[in-house]
Amino acid sequence: MKKLILLVFLCFSKQLSAQNEQGIDFIRGTFENAQKLAKQQGKLVFISYENYGGNSRWMNQNVFTSEDVGEYFNENFVSLKINSESLRDKAANIDFKYYGASSAYFFFTAEGELIYKSHFAAEPKELLSDANRAIKVSKNFLSLEQMDKLFHKGEQSPEMFYLYSLRRLQAVNYGNVKEKSIKDLDKAVRGYILGLDKNGLAAEQNVLLLCEYLYETNKMCNDELFTLLVNQAENLKNFSDENATGIRQRVGRIIDRSFNQAVLNKNDDLMNTAVASIVPFWHEKSTPFYNKEMVMASYKIDFYEITKDWNNYAKEITTYLNQIDAIDAEALTAQSMAEYRKYESKLKFTAEEWTLLNDDILNGYNEEIAYQLRLYGWRFAQNITNKEQLKLPLKWLSKSLRIAENPIAMKTYSQLLYKIGRQEEAKKYADDAVKVAKGQVIAKDFREENSKNK
Repeated sequence: MKKLILLVFLCFSKQLSAQNEQGIDFIRGTFENAQKLAKQQGKLVFISYENYGGNSRWMNQNVFTSEDVGEYFNENFVSLKINSESLRDKAANIDFKYYGASSAYFFFTAEGELIYKSHFAAEPKELLSDANRAIKVSKNFLSLEQMDKLFHKGEQSPEMFYLYSLRRLQAVNYGNVKEKSIKDLDKAVRGYILGLDKNGLAAEQNVLLLCEYLYETNKMCNDELFTLLVNQAENLKNFSDENATGIRQRVGRIIDRSFNQAVLNKNDDLMNTAVASIVPFWHEKSTPFYNKEMVMASYKIDFYEITKDWNNYAKEITTYLNQIDAIDAEALTAQSMAEYRKYESKLKFTAEEWTLLNDDILNGYNEEIAYQLRLYGWRFAQNITNKEQLKLPLKWLSKSLRIAENPIAMKTYSQLLYKIGRQEEAKKYADDAVKVAKGQVIAKDFREENSKNK
């Protein structure tokens, strides 16, 4: 964004940079080499399965370099990096088969048995917690093959159901498990979850297990176990911030997956179930600009446009844009400024800098309002033919143009005026759109030339 926003970011970023240069001592070699070293040294194996994306870079710069992380991992693990986008790494680790997210990290026994995996970026504290859990699990470790045998021999106590479900779930998308049937996993998880009483189902570890199962095995929002998860949404306020955030992230992806499936099959019931699932898991703080009703409407707009249900499309897009139109940018700016003021002693801004920050935030909100009114006003105009209904986008586009002169919005406004029979006004806005577009090009050329001269 603007300079002051960048300055705020830098003020907080400085706190992350005071880290040990060594951190985790990653070996050079293969997964096989790491296992051999782990056996010799009596350690476990840690694999950072990464790529050239943002999460991997962030972990490398801010987590693996941490002094605390380095000290703990160097004492307890043989650590190796495998880059999924490196042909050399892929050729050297042909037996390391992972089919899930593009970046992840794993904990293994020295024999190469998977203990735990995660495909989310972690803060140093979170990574250390996962490492500690892996060490505890490894002390009384049964391989997946051993657990399979026990399970099929009839060892199906609640404790066994839980441990077996967790172990099979961790193995999903790794090694040859992807090709195997997940019937055992389904039986284990469903047997365990459905056997819990009300208090047991509300326990944090059980909600995590249930959510991870639904996410990893590509279940949809119409699965009976997803309904049980929805019923536990209220309990997220009692969970750790880390676990509550992780559950919301996974549920968001289950909703997206279900919505996409609903679109492919033109399934209204699945679409409505997926969209309704947004409400119980909504976290107001994470999206100050939008409310849950607006997000739900945006999903429905996309669905009805693809399925060409124009009556419902017009209804949802009208609801959405009326809510955008009602947004109070100044009130949102005041909320944002109040958050920045909490760090006033650290930021040490002058009065002028505080004013500039306020203006920058306000302009950002207004630009977003103008963009949404412009975008959805255009979409409405492209798909609706009823002349009375076409008068609605005029109000939205008019406000967008009051916020900022935009040639695309002016052209759309002109087209709308033409469609409803106001040809003279339509011609004026079409001409103005050309003038504004040319003016923006001239202004851009001037800025570029001025920059070269400097």
